[in-house]
Amino acid sequence: MGEKLGIDVSHYQKTIEWDKVAASGISFSIMKAMYEAQSHRIDETFEYNYEEAGKHGIDRGVYIFIANASMADPVGDAKALLNHLKGRKLEYGIWLDLESADLRAKGKEYIRNLCYIYAYHFTMAGYFCGIYCNRDWFLNVIHDDLKRDFDFWIARYPAGDNGKYNPDSPLKPSSDYAVGWQFSSKGTVPGIPTKVDMDVDYDGITELDLHTSYKKNLDKIALEVLDGKWGNGEDRKARLAAAGYDYSAVQAKVNELLRK
Repeated sequence: MGEKLGIDVSHYQKTIEWDKVAASGISFSIMKAMYEAQSHRIDETFEYNYEEAGKHGIDRGVYIFIANASMADPVGDAKALLNHLKGRKLEYGIWLDLESADLRAKGKEYIRNLCYIYAYHFTMAGYFCGIYCNRDWFLNVIHDDLKRDFDFWIARYPAGDNGKYNPDSPLKPSSDYAVGWQFSSKGTVPGIPTKVDMDVDYDGITELDLHTSYKKNLDKIALEVLDGKWGNGEDRKARLAAAGYDYSAVQAKVNELLRK
């Protein structure tokens, strides 16, 4: 399907003229939907952005920033976002925004478990869940389990960030581990009165693609279980459930393979 250009937006972009954004060639937008867990209030421009972007044919996703208050109550945080969304369509799913220094200080295992909690609630509600972070986080903070189970959107800007997309840039994350790249924080787009974060989706993701890319087939998961990649006992059960898999179906496939 080819690469598509997109943007990240919130109230910082003020009132956006989405007809002009669409006419400029922007295909999708990842939106801030609510503030962090202490208030769970809706971003001031979310309802307008969601409706107007959709009206002009722009695919939509949301991001949820995870910091101190979210860490204290991840289940409440996830449920609050779902309550705000009320089952509305998100072609680009929900992205866990991992940039907090306080979260980083908690360590890989803690972050791993936290991401699975969010993913469980979002996938059970029918939404794709991916992870957004910068390259340093991906290399030095993200647990290998998360790299196996999630799609990643990587932020990496050039030193002389001019807002332009360079498909041949050496900074471009490999599609081996990323589905997209946030390549600038200083983009200029018609219809947006401020600078804006700019994204490229490598493959023209659709909602269906996102769901199928996140979930591996039973045979592959069963083989990973047999290789010890999902732990044992209750830990295995919890991790499979958190990743959105039917534990009973996976275990049945494991038993079938063991009988062969």
